[in-house]
Amino acid sequence: MLADRDSPTPLAFDDDEDRDIGLACDGLGVEDEEEDDDSENVNRTGIGSHNAHSHAKRSALPDWLREAFNEYVLLSNHRGPDGLPPLYRDNKTFYFPRHSSYFILRDAPFSEYPNPAQLYDYAFFLWDPECLVQTGIPCPKCHTKLQRHGHIHCPRRFVDFEQTVWMIGYRYRCPTCLNPNSGNKTVTFRSWDQSILELLPKALAAEFPAHLSHRSGISHGLFMFMRSCFQHGLGAKQFADALCAQQLQRYDELQLQYSHFLLNSSTLKLALTGKKAELFPPFDDRSEKGFAGFVPGHQWLRDLYDSFIESHLQDFNQHTAMLTGEICAIDYSFKVTKQIAKINGIQVFVALLTVTNEKGEIRLCNLVASKSHLQFELALVRMQESLKIYGHASPLIFYTDNMADKEFLENAFPSLREDLVPIEKYSNLDPLI
Repeated sequence: MLADRDSPTPLAFDDDEDRDIGLACDGLGVEDEEEDDDSENVNRTGIGSHNAHSHAKRSALPDWLREAFNEYVLLSNHRGPDGLPPLYRDNKTFYFPRHSSYFILRDAPFSEYPNPAQLYDYAFFLWDPECLVQTGIPCPKCHTKLQRHGHIHCPRRFVDFEQTVWMIGYRYRCPTCLNPNSGNKTVTFRSWDQSILELLPKALAAEFPAHLSHRSGISHGLFMFMRSCFQHGLGAKQFADALCAQQLQRYDELQLQYSHFLLNSSTLKLALTGKKAELFPPFDDRSEKGFAGFVPGHQWLRDLYDSFIESHLQDFNQHTAMLTGEICAIDYSFKVTKQIAKINGIQVFVALLTVTNEKGEIRLCNLVASKSHLQFELALVRMQESLKIYGHASPLIFYTDNMADKEFLENAFPSLREDLVPIEKYSNLDPLI
């Protein structure tokens, strides 16, 4: 490793974060408890980080995973003058290549059975963007150029459609910032921290493959598919069950492939060597040879989706403010508020007020504690202001199912009174002479 990129100076920080393998979820697999926050990593993002000071036991990596991780880390440490690991320089990819199951079985020594761990469907992703940015990555706090300070001691896991992906990351140390706990210059950031990703060139940041929470993550492709499912009526529970079925089906296919291979070779090998083949462990087996499979649960998936939506709140508000509103309809909905948490059994909000425009787009959406006009008067005033700011015409027609709204709406939108010709009552009848 290059001296100016990988400082040999040891840092005294808690490695509990590095021993995390991301098993925090109510889905398939054993739930992992919360941990101590890294004492030298002052950057913390993601859902589930509210309990960063609790203590918990850490889960050890299976032997086969630890060996593969150490092998890939050692391979990535052999860097040339350009500072690039061989995977980036020679293969031009972020994923380490792996042999297909068939060739692993075919090339197994005759005197030995293949190890089931060799067939596990997983991938390793190397994420070290610092060596790919020529000008370096600035510190998110002081903008000083960060220095690579070795790899993170354990891989970070995220789930794809049918396999588990383990991400190898690196720590970046700021030579200027002082740690608030120790007062030393030991502030570090992980290569997958959101604050680091936001500082990368857009083209490079687009290669980051996962949506991470504090404890786990799913691939970008799986997250985009989950968004489409939610938008077309599939719930989080149903999606989590479908994802679990996909993961188990792929694991069962590997087990079946392994069994077919043993069926053709076990009799002769047993007669010649006296050895017996190992059985495929269960999907969520966490022993030294187990797969330690994990599938996130529906609540975790829902929280991740909600967190994503909340992060784009400003974009949604901006888009809504730029919509037209010449012909509008105002209505109350009482279904949504029934799903909102109650306080002492009493609903905080009684209805959701919605205003739609002539295109069927939501122009205003406001939770109200009562049906009083005062509850949404300010929202209508802000709507009128945004229409003027973006050069849209003021409302000409407003549909409502409550005639008591007439005067209130006319006060909020004076344009409703323009060129208005009142219709006399019973004008359809002949005058009585």
